[in-house]
Amino acid sequence: MLLFRHNAYRKYQDKLISDVITALEDGRTLLAHAPMGLGKTDAVLSPALTKAVDNNLTVFFLTPKISQHKIALDVVRGINDKYGTSIRASDVVGRKYGCIFPTITKLDSDSFYSTCEALRKDELCQYYKKVVGSNREESIEADEIMKKVKITYKSPDHNDIYKFGLENEGCPYEIMVKLARESTLIIADYFHFFIPSIREAFLTKLKKSVENSIVIVDEAHNLPSRIREQLSKTITEGMLKRVDKEAEEEGFGKLNMVSLLKALSREHSDSRECLVNREEFTGLVEKNHSMKEIRELLQKIGESYTKNNNKSSASLKVARFLEHWEEDNIDVIRILKRTAKGISLTKKSMDPSLVTNIINRADSAVLMSGTLTPLHMYEDVLGIKEAVSKQYSSPFSKDNRLIAIVKGVTTRYSQRDSHMYEAYARHIDELFAVTPGGVAVFFPSFEFMEDVRDYVRSYPVLMQKRNSTPSENNATLELFGAQKALLFAVQGGSLAEGVDFSDGEIKTLVIAGLALEEMKLETRALIQYYDKKFGKGWDYAYTYPAITKALQASGRAIRKESDKAAIIFMDERFSWSNYMPLMPKEDYIITKAPAYHVKSFFNDSHF
Repeated sequence: MLLFRHNAYRKYQDKLISDVITALEDGRTLLAHAPMGLGKTDAVLSPALTKAVDNNLTVFFLTPKISQHKIALDVVRGINDKYGTSIRASDVVGRKYGCIFPTITKLDSDSFYSTCEALRKDELCQYYKKVVGSNREESIEADEIMKKVKITYKSPDHNDIYKFGLENEGCPYEIMVKLARESTLIIADYFHFFIPSIREAFLTKLKKSVENSIVIVDEAHNLPSRIREQLSKTITEGMLKRVDKEAEEEGFGKLNMVSLLKALSREHSDSRECLVNREEFTGLVEKNHSMKEIRELLQKIGESYTKNNNKSSASLKVARFLEHWEEDNIDVIRILKRTAKGISLTKKSMDPSLVTNIINRADSAVLMSGTLTPLHMYEDVLGIKEAVSKQYSSPFSKDNRLIAIVKGVTTRYSQRDSHMYEAYARHIDELFAVTPGGVAVFFPSFEFMEDVRDYVRSYPVLMQKRNSTPSENNATLELFGAQKALLFAVQGGSLAEGVDFSDGEIKTLVIAGLALEEMKLETRALIQYYDKKFGKGWDYAYTYPAITKALQASGRAIRKESDKAAIIFMDERFSWSNYMPLMPKEDYIITKAPAYHVKSFFNDSHF
């Protein structure tokens, strides 16, 4: 019997469920391109939980953002309510986000984890001891806390556990982990499973194994870039200056670490950005001491600085970088860069498959997204063996959307000038005038967004800020939902993915150009890497990611069956033969006058 919380299937949902069941029975990995509205979370989790319960397996539901945990909990809660089952689910966030130790929660990651480890090792964290227990008396108290949390909550989310931890003075993270040991469903971040050092420690604490797990990856189009980002590290001139300052303040004398980066820069003074090798920087670091000695010294400086000042330490961050730098990987590039802000040195990971291929060891797996196309690229880039790839149609009526591609405008760098900015602004003003509601415009970059904004006459315009905080984004969205306004944001940014415009705030959505990566050294290196490995460098590193960003942003417009919206791809390149096959199969209107068609669409829809 399939554990499914609803009484009926959505359109095409039964097909996805059938494919998931087959993949799980065969021990395969399913890659599923499932558009918004299909009910993919239910369609994937229901068969996975059914198999897990019958075979004593664990389901890992992995997401790129904490905000996406709730829907998985809702599924298991619904199943338990409908069938009277007691399937346990545990919502796990990183230790930093589950910490209630008052003096360390605001530290950056490197300083937090170093300080947390020291506090636990020295038995100075009372919250940790109260849940883990270091002696018989504490173990009895820890057992009482776990009994209490199980009585208080059936399927708690991380906020519930955080609140419980505060009220009972117990470490929320350790409570989450203890609950996870007894859970059939564990909801966590990508990093908990895919980053080797984190996975090994996490699974050991959980007493779980990869082989006895069903792995579900949500929003899987994010996985390659998120893993590459997590495996990459950078130091800057400013960071090394702070290290030198910390060393003097903590009584370790003059280090002059910043001179190392400057010396490396002088050796490559002929270019603003260049590739360097491991030995070049290692040789400079090891002139007087070994790399290990330098790392240990920086660790001591950082621990002392954090303890005495309760502030994040640059020394700890640089110590982590040096450890990472010394690993002799063949799948990385090392980039020295000079900008107006100073010198930086980066070790950049190129190949996520070296860690994501762990999924091949799982009992079975499903990777799903509304923009998981082309499917073969993800199979290649993530190193998935013998994958089953399936693409599903949108369940929403085509009568509820107008989709157009605009000719005569483009965001190509060679054609960016005042005339082009003005042309974009004119189209946006005209669309705003004929739209009975909000208009959201997603640009390829902040720079292009700001250039076009100067020519826009419509009002009000709500703009996403560079490095905006979640609270600032929420405030912007509240203003947008409360009035007819223009929302300007960036493709691939926080407002273009993972934000649910569930009240139909967007009536017209504009993709203002292709978000192709700037042709810098890193982009060229990734193109060459994928060209050598798959013969598809331009596609995998340049073209496909830009289309994915555009499609992700375009998906903000129609979030439920009753929504109606116009979606405008405002760059003539979307109609070109090298891009059009990557777009969803739709009845596109190719036009130079998008406002005319949008006005007719809304008039016909009786808005």
